[in-house]
Amino acid sequence: MKFSRFMELALYDPIDGYYASGRAAVGKGGDFFTNVSIGPVYGEVLAGQIVEMWELLGRPTEFTLVEQGANDGRLSKDVFEALPHSLLQNAKLVLIEPLPVLQKKQAKTLSGLPVSWVQSPCELTPFCGVHFSNELFDALPVDLLQSLNGNWHSLLVNGEDGAFFFQPSEQPINAEGLPSRPDEYTTERRVGQRELIRSLSQKMQRGFLLATDYGMSESELHAPHRTQGTLACYSNHRRDALPLENPGLKDITAHVDFSALARDAIAEDLNLCGFTDQHHFLVGAATHLLQSLDSQHPSPETIKKLRSLRMLLHPETMGVQFKVMLLSKGTDPDKRPSGFQYAREAASLLEGIES
Repeated sequence: MKFSRFMELALYDPIDGYYASGRAAVGKGGDFFTNVSIGPVYGEVLAGQIVEMWELLGRPTEFTLVEQGANDGRLSKDVFEALPHSLLQNAKLVLIEPLPVLQKKQAKTLSGLPVSWVQSPCELTPFCGVHFSNELFDALPVDLLQSLNGNWHSLLVNGEDGAFFFQPSEQPINAEGLPSRPDEYTTERRVGQRELIRSLSQKMQRGFLLATDYGMSESELHAPHRTQGTLACYSNHRRDALPLENPGLKDITAHVDFSALARDAIAEDLNLCGFTDQHHFLVGAATHLLQSLDSQHPSPETIKKLRSLRMLLHPETMGVQFKVMLLSKGTDPDKRPSGFQYAREAASLLEGIES
């Protein structure tokens, strides 16, 4: 089978999948950290950006927040707890979540909030608002491609005597857009991303899509030195490059190709409004929060928030590895929230993509 199917089963099989079984664990006692597991400050910053987006949309009386890839619902809770009353009285929350085990966790976390669920973007009611996600696109399955004899082949998954192994496809594949690379150079191509963007664009009447994820531009992803691609597995805060071992017991992920994501979005009638690394996004978005925390005698809560912000901003941890992309529909693409005030021109960062 193609590796994308193997990855889909390893992560989302209803019984044995890493996520669908409820086995996934995030945070200090889990398998990996995310922005959300650092503390509520990321949600607080995001809430400020959502308020700005609401204002850019003209303060609509019906405003929908859609989160996808919400895990246990902690980010939505952090966001809602930081929203002002003026927006809360107009806002409702919808989570896109097909996995029952995660719906149950989210319902517990979000008890008392105006929340509802759909299993896929296609089930959304047409809305005006914001779709936001943290590490959604990196969890979409990928196909593995390998350069052999001047052509690109799929790396297929085969099995024998209870063990899995890779086997290149006999026939070359259509590798439009991929550069020529030496033999055994391996890279990834994401599956289902265009379809996801299309379904969201069809349901969004006016609004923004804000995606935070780790990844890079197309040229960086296919750089000559990146001979083994970016596929990685995580378990107990340990990283390995052995996706065929212990499937269902660890996370499998690959970096997002943000150039491809931007192209897919533009092709599906969305505008590319901004793209930057998390460090610059947070510097712009957290200005007012940092000013409010400025004190000669900071409280323990203030110190905790500053420590969390430092980890989110630090270039050697999450500050540079994570990127933030803003897409929009039915808005002025030149008007964007403060998180992108220090961003360079998105088209130049993503190799000339036109918004």
